Amino acid sequence: MNSYAVIGTGAIGGYYGGRLAESGRTVSFLARGDYEYIKANGLAVASKAGDFTLPSVDVHNRASDLPERDVVIVSLKTTANGGLRELLLPAVRPGTVVLVMQNGLGMEEEVAAWFPEATVVAGMCFICSQKTGPGRVSHMDYGSLTIAAHGPDSARSRDVLASLKADFEESKVGVTVSPSLGEARWRKLLWNIPYNGTSVILDADTKEIMDTPASRRMVRLLMEEVVRGAAACGYAIEAEAVDRMLEFTDRMTPYKPSMKIDRDFARPMEIEYMYLRPLKAARERGAELPAISMVAEQLLFLESRPYARSRKV
Repeated sequence: MNSYAVIGTGAIGGYYGGRLAESGRTVSFLARGDYEYIKANGLAVASKAGDFTLPSVDVHNRASDLPERDVVIVSLKTTANGGLRELLLPAVRPGTVVLVMQNGLGMEEEVAAWFPEATVVAGMCFICSQKTGPGRVSHMDYGSLTIAAHGPDSARSRDVLASLKADFEESKVGVTVSPSLGEARWRKLLWNIPYNGTSVILDADTKEIMDTPASRRMVRLLMEEVVRGAAACGYAIEAEAVDRMLEFTDRMTPYKPSMKIDRDFARPMEIEYMYLRPLKAARERGAELPAISMVAEQLLFLESRPYARSRKV
């Protein structure tokens, strides 16, 4: 059984960290704007898998105050990665496991370069969850986790993956272990690239996108380009995966992807890691992905403009 520090107590860190704490694991949380609220009131999760409340939470507002833990979960948006190394410095020691629960491509390579003494693991979260208020998370659908180790296969990485899988599965989280981090990341992009950008550009949730023939054709085209990009990078994603992902989204509770929520609240969008880095990786290997490039350019345009319906939480 591992102990955990969660850097980023939002929709992802609040849910998965909360599940670990509910099951009896030692979990410390780093929070920003709602630190005082969580300290006084705890953390509450409304979940389709069963609501739960943690009335007393070990929460901190400075990374330097986090206790030493076996595993550090990074669940911040990648828009905060410019300051991530400084946040991790007090928490990462020789042997620490850093579990990167972020969307996009290339995050694990950065963390491993900063902390070669750590064991870096990718966490791909297949979940519909939102932060609904200070210390409040809503889990609407799905919730499984795919994990993969960065770097070459070793006894250490296999042991780490096995221990993480056991902890999460005992915390009501289904876990799949992937032998290939790169393939697992591209498979997650198969959903993230089409739906995050499209939801922003069309101002629509997943159900509206899937129920409209034109936008449904658009997400299929984007998925097919993700498959081509993955193949150029050496990862074979079977063509049938596109239909499975469309069916997966058809069954989903109507959902606003994280980028749509960020745009609605006038927050920076995760364009760099979710779009620009995959495009760069594919281009360096001779693959141009014009539809994804167009989505990226539209998002960059929108990012440069103020959003009239911005709100504050």
